[in-house]
Amino acid sequence: MLCCGFCCGNMSKRDYKVATTDGIELEPLGGEKSDKEKDKEKQTNGVTFGGESSGGRQTRTGVAVCSQRRALLVAGIVLGSLLLTAIIIAYAGPQNENNTQPFNPIATNGEPFPWLEKTLPSSARPMRYMVTIHPNLTTLDVKGQVTIDLYIEKETNFIVLHIQDLNVTEKALVTPGPKGYALKIVKVLEFPPRQQLYIEVKEKLKKKSNYTLNLRWYSKLNPEPEGFYVDQYESFNGRERLLAATVFRPNGARRAFPCFDEPHIRAPFRVSVFRDRFHIGLSNSIVHTTEDVGFYMGTGLLRDDFIETPPLPADAVAWVVSDFQRESLQPSAAYIPTTMAPATAGSGKKPSQLSNYSQMKSKNPPVRNITALTHSLNVNLTPFQNVSTTTTTVLPLIINGNGKPSNLTSLSQSTSSSIKRAPSYTFYAPRDLLQRSSFILHTSRDVLEYLQNWLDISYPLTKVDFVALPSLDRNMISSLGLVTLKTSFLTDPNSITSEQNQYSALRIAEAMVRQFFGGITSRKVLKDVWLWEGLIQYLGIHALAPLQNSWPLREMYLLKMATAALDIDAIQGWDSIMNGTRHDGNNEEFFVQKTAAIFSMLHTAIGEDRFRGCLGTFLKLNRFRTAEPTDLWTICTKKANGSKNIKDMMTLWTHQPGFPLLTVTKLGNSISISQRPFKPAEFLAIHDDSYDGNNYNKTTVNATDMPSTVAPTQASKHKNVPHLKWIFPVTYVTDINNVSETLWMQNVDVTFNVPENVKWIKVNAIQNGYYRVVYNDDNWAGLIEELSINPRRFSSEDRLGLLSDAFTLCHANLLPCEITMNMIQYLPSETHYGPMALAVRHLEKWRRILKYSECFLMLSEFIKMKISTVMEKVGWIDEGDVATRLMRPEVLLSSVLWEDIDSITKAKNMLNQYLYYNGSGISPNLREVVYTGSILSGEYIYWQHCWERFVTLQRTSETFVERMQLLRALGRTKDAWLQNRLLSHVTMLPTEEVVQVLKAIAGTPTGGAMACRFLQAKWFELEKRLGPGTISFAKVISAITQYGATKFDYDELKSLVHRFGRGQGMSVLNMTLSSVASNVEWVARSQTALYKWVESNLHSHR
Repeated sequence: MLCCGFCCGNMSKRDYKVATTDGIELEPLGGEKSDKEKDKEKQTNGVTFGGESSGGRQTRTGVAVCSQRRALLVAGIVLGSLLLTAIIIAYAGPQNENNTQPFNPIATNGEPFPWLEKTLPSSARPMRYMVTIHPNLTTLDVKGQVTIDLYIEKETNFIVLHIQDLNVTEKALVTPGPKGYALKIVKVLEFPPRQQLYIEVKEKLKKKSNYTLNLRWYSKLNPEPEGFYVDQYESFNGRERLLAATVFRPNGARRAFPCFDEPHIRAPFRVSVFRDRFHIGLSNSIVHTTEDVGFYMGTGLLRDDFIETPPLPADAVAWVVSDFQRESLQPSAAYIPTTMAPATAGSGKKPSQLSNYSQMKSKNPPVRNITALTHSLNVNLTPFQNVSTTTTTVLPLIINGNGKPSNLTSLSQSTSSSIKRAPSYTFYAPRDLLQRSSFILHTSRDVLEYLQNWLDISYPLTKVDFVALPSLDRNMISSLGLVTLKTSFLTDPNSITSEQNQYSALRIAEAMVRQFFGGITSRKVLKDVWLWEGLIQYLGIHALAPLQNSWPLREMYLLKMATAALDIDAIQGWDSIMNGTRHDGNNEEFFVQKTAAIFSMLHTAIGEDRFRGCLGTFLKLNRFRTAEPTDLWTICTKKANGSKNIKDMMTLWTHQPGFPLLTVTKLGNSISISQRPFKPAEFLAIHDDSYDGNNYNKTTVNATDMPSTVAPTQASKHKNVPHLKWIFPVTYVTDINNVSETLWMQNVDVTFNVPENVKWIKVNAIQNGYYRVVYNDDNWAGLIEELSINPRRFSSEDRLGLLSDAFTLCHANLLPCEITMNMIQYLPSETHYGPMALAVRHLEKWRRILKYSECFLMLSEFIKMKISTVMEKVGWIDEGDVATRLMRPEVLLSSVLWEDIDSITKAKNMLNQYLYYNGSGISPNLREVVYTGSILSGEYIYWQHCWERFVTLQRTSETFVERMQLLRALGRTKDAWLQNRLLSHVTMLPTEEVVQVLKAIAGTPTGGAMACRFLQAKWFELEKRLGPGTISFAKVISAITQYGATKFDYDELKSLVHRFGRGQGMSVLNMTLSSVASNVEWVARSQTALYKWVESNLHSHR
């Protein structure tokens, strides 16, 4: 303990110069004082300071003394400094999210990572990959090696590529030529956040030179379907079996092997796969040789060497190791099996695949052992150190020393106009699933051979393989030559609905389209996924339609894509395709639907021959290369011979939000057509405090009057951007000319004459255009009269289009609801699936929105009356042609949902017969009708049966559609206790099932408030499970609130949006908010008119 000196009685103040405090010496301030000054300090007003007081306390000297003025000055300076610092921080700091600190990445070993960009440098490009993979299905270990032939574009001393979750053990960078040697590698760094691997060498890599990069690594098979993963299935004898397969999402190849994993980089691949004698190996191309490589861990090993592929993006490579059985199908009789393909067009030689591969092998054999290579060159190979196991990849364009695409070695065929070769088709799956292969094999063969001839492009490989994977998280992944599909996709045709069967065929057709658009030519950047996905979906229907003449595929396209996109684009106001799509390619389905609709319009604009000619030329010019949307638009403009600027047309449609509303006015024989952006009528009800939810005395907008304000939607942020008029073809028919005429809308309105005796004109013939049409009252009257007298005067597509325009314009308050009601009176005469399905689905939306309105009971009586007539025609037996079997469940389910007593009784009796009287099984097409009708009968036993059935089906993955049907039926009960019981299980279900339940419950009169209370009570639980701000959480909220129709509903949703906070799901909620605002406005403006119309027409039409 230190003595401070104050407590020492024999120590004078003059005996020390400093006092001590915690061992720190402080020099006294102000020096020694005179004795006179000390005497003055000893007494002041009877209080002793300094010296020795009567209390025995030592006098403490050396304390700094400051005047009041100086203290204030010091305090002012300190406060001023703090204020100045705060101002500097406020104004000199980051003003927005873009002003960030310098990016200083740190590698896994703690060193600075030298490469700062997200994308790879362009100094080195891969010319060829040689990938060797050895998966061990016992230990789940993977050993791999990749040899990458590099071409150096710019002089550099480093290479950056992608890697993720791989442990690199050896590496070498070798100079070209027979005397090549391994360069000294001075630095190897890994940066996991961007999945980048940096390799620096001592010598400079010379420009326009070739080098070879060799890497060896080990990893584990991923338990999830990402990268190279392990899956399991139950064999026919009940034993669990394992398999290994690749599942690459965009930029996902880096999880399986080191590569240049960016979409614009394509290169040929030579893949070799080690396997035991009881397994088979599959890849994009066929096996060239299989070699016996001895024993490993007591098991005899084989190595399959696959023929070199055409240039592919890294994430398009695939391989599978399994013990599956197979079923094969040869090409149709018109083709020769492509066992030996000619060389690339223009090469002048036609060696076979095997001889060509052998030549390449002798010239440049793949390096299989880096250690042996470097030992032969007398180079020491240092182990790879300080690299973590996490990384990501991106891919570059393959270019040879001449700066041109690398020559394909074996697999491309001549693209002559007369295509005589076609691939074989093989299906690999467990033995018990092989019986379901016929549908897939025959559909794929028919579609691919059709596409070959339609595009005049030969398929570049000799085979197409299909492999069933039990745990795949998507229905299908299509890589060139190898298509993987989910095992549950292989459903028994007798256990699925007609609609499911057609959608399965469409998915197969789309997989074949991807072999061309994605395999032969692929996108340059992920941002352009919208183009490829939209084109693939459109061509899938276009290719399947001529092969299945009895299927209403064109109507299905209009229902699921064109009108679906138009409906949500009209109310929710989505952004333009170019602004709304994401750079990672994960886009909302809306953008794909809209793109498909725009391709339909392009098809109409340039005609069938030019359209397929454009697509064929696009593939030929970009054969095994990447392309951009502008490349296709340029080709289309040239094919149109300059008469139409297709490039300007498509640029407007993809860069400008929304779509046009055409106003068509017929006065005598004069027709005028004008365009303007579609905008709903102004939303007033959500701002009117006097609105009581029952009546609203605002005047409905006239059919040809346009609103002056924009709805509060996502696209409102573009309201100050001037809209350019769209360029597009307009087709029309009249009552005296059923052959469509075409004219072009550009910068000016169009006026033309028709014969005097024309009663009506129908614009957008066959519904190829992405726009809405509103007519003057006389023309609407003519169209409605023709529908009621002779509906077949219009094509089924045109009837669907008229109904779609009438419902959407009415909901946007741009068309009096009386016109829509007059139009649907023809429905008892409708015999086609598309128009009927569209009408009953819109009426179901009305049922949900109007369930609390004054007009609901009378409207329901009118709807039931109209539907009952159709029910008598279609009946309750699942028979007839495809269109009838599709239409029947739409009509019957609508009747049940509108609570027609006879329909509910019939549905209940069917389930009762099946359960208790050994009746025949319920047809898949009628399952949802029977389940829903039985539950709406109010008898508990049927609800309990459906719940038990759902619990049973939860254990299988092949019954997804029936599970969704059961959940919707269970939620539609009118019993609040049963609804609450169902809600108690909701939080344990997958997100998609949660949405189905909540949407069904919220659509009932008793369930809306209950679903909202449930959401409030379970908010934190749902948020924790689904993630704060996520799209999944937003979809759950939207499922409950999207059919709100009162100002209270709107305000309640606004409070939920505020509570939701930020995140990707906010865009979903903002669009839901726009939908609810539209519902509120429509009910406010239309319910009185609906009531009056139904009241005056209900009894006169009985």
